[in-house]
Parts: sequence; structure tokens; C-alpha cells
Amino acid sequence: MNKNDYIYLDHAATTPMRQVAFEAYKKTEMDAYANSSGGHALSRKAKNILEESREFIASCFGAAPNEITFTSGGTEADNWIIKTPFIDKDSSAELTTTQIEHEAVLASAENVNSKGFNVNFVSCDGEGVTNIDEFKKSINPNTLVASVMYANNETGVVQPIQEMSKIVKDINPNALFHSDVVQAVATKKLNFHNLGIESAAISGHKIGGPKGIGVMFLKTGYKIPSFLHGGKQELERRAGTVNVSGVAGLAAALKEQQNNLEKDVELIENEKTIFENYLKENIELRVVGENVERLCHISNIQFKDINSETLMVALDLNGMGVSRGSACASGAQKPSHVLEAMKVDEQVINNHLRFSFGWNTQKGDGEKCAEIVEKTIKELS
Repeated sequence: MNKNDYIYLDHAATTPMRQVAFEAYKKTEMDAYANSSGGHALSRKAKNILEESREFIASCFGAAPNEITFTSGGTEADNWIIKTPFIDKDSSAELTTTQIEHEAVLASAENVNSKGFNVNFVSCDGEGVTNIDEFKKSINPNTLVASVMYANNETGVVQPIQEMSKIVKDINPNALFHSDVVQAVATKKLNFHNLGIESAAISGHKIGGPKGIGVMFLKTGYKIPSFLHGGKQELERRAGTVNVSGVAGLAAALKEQQNNLEKDVELIENEKTIFENYLKENIELRVVGENVERLCHISNIQFKDINSETLMVALDLNGMGVSRGSACASGAQKPSHVLEAMKVDEQVINNHLRFSFGWNTQKGDGEKCAEIVEKTIKELS
């Protein structure tokens, strides 16, 4: 199948690499391939690209360059922030997170719990918004880290991050407030300091950058143990030869994304609205999180009497790529932990599909995609 004939609505899983990111990656790989930790001219060239990229990326999030550490992606950053603060701490230290986090956070939290620390998994309401009262009760003088994703990767529902950060700092000023912003960065302009976010995880491939490169933001004043050992790269925080080409590609993707963000968000929001409205007029369904703030590019839809796996395969055969939820949790065909936390009825919990638009969405895609979904459902009836 010609890729130009295939409609890709799975940008929440990954986005196609932007041409500017590919060119930056390729140019760096060809012209500045030396190890950025070396002492010769080519190494200095790579080091300059690395540090210039760090400065630019930091500026996009209202951060200082020394608050940015490059990682292999959001998963590594989440693991690093969640796990390492508990090294050498006594068993009274606690972690608070939510039941609807990305698997990278939840698995890290389970790891912390397995080592004897108390972990509070805060519930959410039927729209997917965290229970604020329960969250507040979970924070105490023993809280070491509180981790809440800015917006959910399956539903797009945005959490009240500023309010939750303030709750944490009012009760325990020493606790670290972490947020997985991997999905939010795709269509939101974020200033970490203004939001009260003290550490964050970012992944390059969600905004049209290369895969295998990400960012850990850590506010000045906080120190956490290294996660990888064997060298003094990345401000002596992370061992291993730095992926300078990936960093250059990420910086190039972010620059284009930031320059076009307002225009792209308006287009994506319009196309998603057209998509949802068309389907609501022609098919019996429920749009998850419709009554609360959502990221503009994600639409999680519950269909009546249609199994999501069956519909996903049928859509694929009709030239459209979508997903049941998080790509990081796929493989075992089990109900989404996010939908379970939202207490979606077990009779319909496997009737959900996630449609996610992206930076290369075009005018008219919303209606075109909705027509394909309608046609496919009729074929299955």
C-alpha cells in the first residue's frame, strides 16, 4: 500500500519525523559524528551542537540549560525521576501518583512499592480527572515524590497540574512534583516553572523528532542519583555517549513545532471537532472526556456493540491506522487500565478506540476519516 493512500490517526503513539528534524539528524551524523566528550576539533563541533540545542530546548519550556538532561526518551526520564529518589531512603518515604498514569510511571511506582515504600495510587472520576480531595489526603510530610501526568495519553484529558502542584508544596515543600508531559508537549505550550512542575519527562518522537531521544527536566536545587553509571556525560548525571544527532533532530523538530503551534492547534482542533460531530450524528457512541478539558489531538471514542479490536483491524484493512490505547501497553489484549480507573462498564470497556491527529493533519481530514469509520462500521453490521 502506498503510504500516501494510508490515513494515519495514531500520532499519540508516534509521529512521522519532520523533514527539518531528519535533515538536522543527518547533517549532524555526517558532519559532527565525533564523541561530544572528546578533546579534538570534531568533538568540540559536536559539543557545540549539543549545548546550543540544550539552550534552545530549555528556552522553549521556560527552563535553564542546566535543568535539561538528554535521555533515550520519556520512559527513561519517568523511571529515573520515580525510582532514584528512593535510593538509600528509609521506609517511611512515600510516593503519590494516579491510577491513570502512563505505564512508565505505574511500573516505576510498582518497583518503588516492591522495595517496601508506601505508594498512593489516587483515583479519578468518570471523565478521567484526578480526585483532588483524595490527592490532597495522600500528601504528607513523608511524601518524597508526587507524579501526575499533564494530560492522559489515552483520553487526552488534562489534569489540574497547577492546583495539584500547589497542594503538594503547601503540605510538603520538600517533595518533588513530577509530571509526564510527553503527550501534552505535542499540542501545548508549557512553561514548567509557571506550572509548578519541578521535573518532567519529554519524548522527541511525539513532536516529529527522532525516536530514541528525550529530555528529563529537573528544577535547579534538586539533585537525584544517576540512573546509568559508567561515565560523566550530561552534566555528570547520565553515563553514555550522548546521542548528539538525536538531540539536533529534536531541537529542529521543536523549533518548527513551536513556530507553527498556534496555527497547527487551530487546524487540529477544528478537524477533530468535525470528526467527532460527524460520527455523533451518524453513529451511536460516546466521546470520552467530552465535558472536560482535553488535548486537541486526541479523541477516545466508545462505540456501541462493536469490539475495538475488530474495528481496529477492519479500519486498517480500509486504509486507516488507529489504536486501542497506549502503544507501550499493547500486546496483551486486556482492558485499558485508564478506562478501568474511570470505572467504564465492563460491557463496553473493550469498545474503545483512540484516534489521534498530528502535525501533518490536513484540512478535510476530519470528515474524510469520519466517513471511513462510518463505512467500516456499516460493513461490520
